Amino acid sequence: PAASDGAMQPLAYFAVRSLLGWLQYVERADRAFTSNALLLVATGAAHCWAVVYALFIAIHTRAMRYDGYHEGYTEHLPFWVSWTETLAVASMGIWWAAGFTTAAIRIVDDDSKGLPIEGRDVNLNFFMQLIRSQKLHDVLAVLHTVSCVGLFSSILLLCVAMALMRGSVTACELCLCFVSVGFALPHAVVACRRLSLDPKKEDALEAPAPAAEAAAQEAAALGPQLCVVLALADSPGHAYVWQNLAYLVSAVSFVAAVAACGRAPPKVGDAALPPEPGEFFTCLALDAAASIALVICFPHLNTWHLWALFALLVALFAAVWFEGWRDILVDMLDPLLVVRSDTDKALPGKQRQHLRRASWVTTLVCAAVALWDIMLHPVQEGLFDIPDADVDDGLPDLWDQNTMLLLRWRPQQGKPPGEQELLYGAAAVLDVEPDKVSTQAFLEAHRLLLFKVDHERADKSRLPAHLRWKNAMLNLEGKLAKLADIAFPSSLNVTLCLHSHASVEAEKAKAKAKEEGDAEGTEGADASSTTEPPLPDEFAKIVGSAPGAREAYLAGCDWWAQTLDAYYGHDNETFHFDADHDEAHEAASHGGHGSKDNADEDEEGSDLA
Repeated sequence: PAASDGAMQPLAYFAVRSLLGWLQYVERADRAFTSNALLLVATGAAHCWAVVYALFIAIHTRAMRYDGYHEGYTEHLPFWVSWTETLAVASMGIWWAAGFTTAAIRIVDDDSKGLPIEGRDVNLNFFMQLIRSQKLHDVLAVLHTVSCVGLFSSILLLCVAMALMRGSVTACELCLCFVSVGFALPHAVVACRRLSLDPKKEDALEAPAPAAEAAAQEAAALGPQLCVVLALADSPGHAYVWQNLAYLVSAVSFVAAVAACGRAPPKVGDAALPPEPGEFFTCLALDAAASIALVICFPHLNTWHLWALFALLVALFAAVWFEGWRDILVDMLDPLLVVRSDTDKALPGKQRQHLRRASWVTTLVCAAVALWDIMLHPVQEGLFDIPDADVDDGLPDLWDQNTMLLLRWRPQQGKPPGEQELLYGAAAVLDVEPDKVSTQAFLEAHRLLLFKVDHERADKSRLPAHLRWKNAMLNLEGKLAKLADIAFPSSLNVTLCLHSHASVEAEKAKAKAKEEGDAEGTEGADASSTTEPPLPDEFAKIVGSAPGAREAYLAGCDWWAQTLDAYYGHDNETFHFDADHDEAHEAASHGGHGSKDNADEDEEGSDLA
């Protein structure tokens, strides 16, 4: 989805968490961030958002690499991916609304938890009663929990989508799913406990759940950065065996450390203890590594705005070092950054600590390996870019999908729709001027209009015409909705046309060979001529089984092939070129039946398809 490339960039997330981590480090002797279920759920939503972003990047990369990629990669994705993105964006919207409301209440009513000093502290107006209402605070807490549950559900759905997508699963994708689930499960447990509204269990809910909360805290420390690094590690398009081993070891170590913290929590209950220095420097290094990888893989982010924000971040880091400036942030975060607990609140656990340190080391190695691969092996050009709508690639219009749009109308009792009526309806749906839409072929016998849309000016905010037409066919309105057969494909698939006609020609060749054989073979050829020639398996899935749909689509393919032959100057009367690249290449290298020129043209046509 486009949002995964732009609006969901987590650079600000990494900047904020690194700044807060630096503040915690310099204040480690006196203060520490508090730890409770509500705070874990509220911050867990932000962490889940970064993990969801990483999964969208991985799905986008897999779809773009799929061998049959065309007409936008969304057609290769499971149906729930699009509304999973909507769920993630809606959950983050809820989180932002609840978070800003809570912060505003803290600022306006700073003395809400103090004893009354003046008469106005007792005689409250309606507004102050509202912001001090326990019901309002309960609603905000539930909204935080709902946003976390929504993002957790998005993580699981995206992991399932990645497993069901076409193409082989890479080691990075496997590790990414493993880390994502290991991160999400403890947060889900904490969030589900918060969602339970049974009054009989109210006291039990207020008590901390050390195992789930400890596991969630450990998962939030390194999980989001590791997910982003693993998602971007696939961008070079290859990985050596030792790289895959490093990714796998880091994922296993991370999940093992999370499980160890759940089994043996590192501190007592809600004690406020700062992280160990090793954990802090590991988190800071991973934040930096993930941010650098993002900027390298998305070059359009490398602008003066980014450098200005980086300079601001450096200035804030310097300001936090000085106590006078630091006290301002400490006062702002006073409800969260509290006086630290005694060291005796830390619980011993030798095995747990060994696993945590192993996780720190392996995740740093994973980030270093991924950065090395991304920096030394450039990202595949255009992998994360949105193509322009009017790129001139030097090819004829017949290779432009905007010139192969299809509109098949339903059988009509009265007069069938005219050509101009259909063109005007298509122009209105595509939101273009009527003179920008023209007929390629009007096949009235098959109730099919094949038309094109002239080149539009480049506008990255607007999808190409063939994608807009495809989306519009799913939600047609007005008169055209009563005419159009929405089950019919919205545009010609050149690859499918080539494969279909190759199957037809192969069947014709077999029939001709039988005619030249004995009488029994001739009878077999006659019998075969009475049946429809076999077509590729994907033909029925794309075209459908409606009456006349098969013939109409093949008629469109015939028009495209004949027009292409006229463009390249072919004179043969049978179907016009071989669609299989491998067979054409083999014929050229072994001196096949056709001339060398024909073999080269076949190979060129197959490459373009």
